[in-house]
Amino acid sequence: MRVGLHYGGTDTSMPLVDLARAAEEREFESLFVPEHSHIPTARKTPFPGGGEMPERYLRLWDPLVGLSFVAASTNLVVGTCTALPGGHDPISYAKAVATLDVMSGGRLVLGVGFGWNNDEFEDHGFDARDKYAVVEEKIALMKALWTEEDAAYEGTYVRLSPSRVRPKPLQRPYPPLLLGVRPGRIGFRRVAKWADGWIPMGHNVVDTLEDDLKELRVEWERVGRDPAGIRVTVLQALRPGLGDVLDRFREMPVDRVIVDIPTESGDVLLPVLDEIAAQAF
Repeated sequence: MRVGLHYGGTDTSMPLVDLARAAEEREFESLFVPEHSHIPTARKTPFPGGGEMPERYLRLWDPLVGLSFVAASTNLVVGTCTALPGGHDPISYAKAVATLDVMSGGRLVLGVGFGWNNDEFEDHGFDARDKYAVVEEKIALMKALWTEEDAAYEGTYVRLSPSRVRPKPLQRPYPPLLLGVRPGRIGFRRVAKWADGWIPMGHNVVDTLEDDLKELRVEWERVGRDPAGIRVTVLQALRPGLGDVLDRFREMPVDRVIVDIPTESGDVLLPVLDEIAAQAF
């Protein structure tokens, strides 16, 4: 099992590349970042964690641009947890993803989600009631661009006339595509239908993951896929007894745990990285 970091860094916290270099020095495997294109000030959608939305959500870097600097400055695996393809033009986004995968030497992991903020989603031109269908169509269009020489797609919400696009991703058929959803039959059916694996969303994932993975395997087999191929990356909150939690994950079919670290200055974060590394390795 590999251990990486998840960092919602902003323009007022430890610089992303500095954090990445410090992570690599401490032998972390990867660095993942979240995404929000913007936060509408008249937001109606409640924050899923309850209470006020954290300030850092207002100041996040663009993930692909930020990760390109990380990939150029380190040998870390770079990833999104989670990217929001519903907020992107899928033709341009497919090209950006492929470009980063090629230029990083095939070190990109694309964690994607549907997004909790319906107001944010609707500003990109779609009704929130159609969010799941829109995102799935955009993913299908991007897959066509990544895998077909003459790609085309005709959906209800997005379309692509027969087209040729380069570059193709270095990883074949495309970077690992992990869907971040809460456990449950509907979410698992989506994971099994079109993703390469799962990012569990929720609290205390370690307590329920074994049973959840059994349910996911059922859906995986139902569509004729080998459940041995399921890739699981867990987003783990920083908490007391982290080493024990990581040991429990090591007993499960988990590929990677990314520990969520605070959005703080280097003076605060470097000791945190040392503490995590001491428990992880």
